[in-house]
Amino acid sequence: MNIKWRNIDIRVFAILISFGLSAWHVLLNPIPNADAFDYIRTATVYLDSGLAAAFSWYPSATYPVLIGVLHQLTGIDLVSSGQLLNALFYALIVYAFISISLELRNTRHIALISAVIILAFPTLNEYRYYLIRDIGFLAFMLLAGLQLIRYSKQCQNKNAIAFVSLALIAALFRSEALVYLALAPVALIASAQSRWQAFLKLEALLFAIGILTVAILFMLNINMFSILQRVLTVYWPFLQDAFTALSDGNSALSDAIFGQYAANFSGEYIGLFMLTGLSAVLLAKLLSGLGVPFLLVLLYGLNQHRRELFNNRTRELLGFALISFAIVLCFLALTRFISTRYTLMFSLSLLALVPLIIDSTLIQMHKQQRQKLASGIFIVLFLFSAIDAHISFGGSRDSLQDATDWLLTNTQDGDTVFTNSPYIAYYSGRVENYDEITRYLSEYTIENTQFDTILAITTGSGNDQRIEHSIEFAQIELLAAFPDGEEPEVLIFRRLGN
Repeated sequence: MNIKWRNIDIRVFAILISFGLSAWHVLLNPIPNADAFDYIRTATVYLDSGLAAAFSWYPSATYPVLIGVLHQLTGIDLVSSGQLLNALFYALIVYAFISISLELRNTRHIALISAVIILAFPTLNEYRYYLIRDIGFLAFMLLAGLQLIRYSKQCQNKNAIAFVSLALIAALFRSEALVYLALAPVALIASAQSRWQAFLKLEALLFAIGILTVAILFMLNINMFSILQRVLTVYWPFLQDAFTALSDGNSALSDAIFGQYAANFSGEYIGLFMLTGLSAVLLAKLLSGLGVPFLLVLLYGLNQHRRELFNNRTRELLGFALISFAIVLCFLALTRFISTRYTLMFSLSLLALVPLIIDSTLIQMHKQQRQKLASGIFIVLFLFSAIDAHISFGGSRDSLQDATDWLLTNTQDGDTVFTNSPYIAYYSGRVENYDEITRYLSEYTIENTQFDTILAITTGSGNDQRIEHSIEFAQIELLAAFPDGEEPEVLIFRRLGN
């Protein structure tokens, strides 16, 4: 019986555990993230008006369209469809990650280590209950990376076609996949042992499949060039602002950073100052995304197993990490902000080296006592990561559900309701444009609401001062608070007349 269990691929167990963890996170976090409702709106547009309308509404509509398709196939609600879709994507990530580790060293031991790592990696697993397109992008990009690694070994056409196809699918979730598609094959010519022929064959396939994909999308009334143009339009104002700020040595930005007098001498170096400063911010964000336990393992491996980390087997992973670093650096330079989830591709590329480091370390430690010590250290690190990834230490979010129930009971369809919570707006059914809700109240938000409007407002994020001001000037009266105590999280008011 034990022999039969040992013959089962560890990836099967890991995928089953992944589904279990996804269900656990949904039960632990029943309130979706704010961005989820943008996707729900787009999925609704797809269901009501079709595929072309969905892409016209939202350029990167692949993810919400798939949510709509799952809703059609299963009959479950759109939020649950999104959660099921993400569970499938996480299963693909787990499969791809373990498979990449097996390409580096094909042993059952390293497969087990790899499974534990990907299932315990906090930065990735903390997004399990989020409805975000990033998870689909990561899943297909890792699968594409797996095929590129296999292609570099055997140069088989099936792996080349799979790499290009999977990367193009990833691009339907996030357009930066096109950068990986164009640049990642360069790793094939990074050493003398690689063949230019393999690189050129892959580039030719890329061009051919790319043209075919664009043609198919045109047949579906989806204009990829128009979509890319709309995506670029989003970043154009950021580019203009950055160029304006950096092109003038005496700009307001220089004055703000160096001071009005010092800007006369240092203003011409504002570009260098911004680049180094933003690079430091990015480095801190990337290291934070990796997490302390895995960063320590990587640093140890860099010191003790340098040859195994920099060789022909790992060059595609290192190439992915470099491309990811360049992408997020450009994004940070344009927008001046970066979310942790944008660093996940970089983190996963380096994280795939961790099983190799751990396995090599355990192999080198021949003495039983030292091997037990190393195993104990790694187990502690992974337990710390697993607890961080899968146990919530935040406060309860029952208040949002209670406030929604209150609105359903105490208001009718025709009543005017204002809220700064997308969750309340969507589940109460009282706010039509639930996807346009913003959490932050402006100075005159409450004053500009109509008399007798019901206001359901979440506290924090600078909203408390606006609420206190409106109470002081008798603009609103309190109807309910959730929870009902000294520190409510949701307050429900009625807008008063003069």
